Amino acid sequence: MTTQTTNINLDSPSLVLDSIFTWKGAGRELQQSNPNYWDSKCRLRIYRAFSIPTIIICSDLDEESTGTSITNSVENVATLIWKKYGTAQEFLSRNMSFVFIEHYPYHNRKDKKPENFSLVQFNWNGQQFSQPRWSPLTPNIVLALIQQPLVKN
Repeated sequence: MTTQTTNINLDSPSLVLDSIFTWKGAGRELQQSNPNYWDSKCRLRIYRAFSIPTIIICSDLDEESTGTSITNSVENVATLIWKKYGTAQEFLSRNMSFVFIEHYPYHNRKDKKPENFSLVQFNWNGQQFSQPRWSPLTPNIVLALIQQPLVKN
């Protein structure tokens, strides 16, 4: 068995946004306007193609301190992303569905953890996401979703 030392290429023709997404504290709505809360951040990629739901990938950054982890604030981060981009037709499809993927890339740190992808499913009450549930994804499933060539084993 070989140890993964690089990350898969997440570029794709369907990539419409690639930026750093920031939020305050654990991402709760009341925290966003309060300067006393710490900054948290992740890399946000949004993919959109005609025949598939919008794909949102939130990736951990290769930095020591990025605030609250994606995992610990995922339902709040998903809600903030939805509220920021949910009405922009160029980012999210008309049926308002999306696939949310949490991504922890391989980092050049001491722990040497391999790249990890998880599908995150939520409940929606009309105002916010709640009750996140994680399911592991293989890199090839993620590549297929973003319409990128598969990795050969």
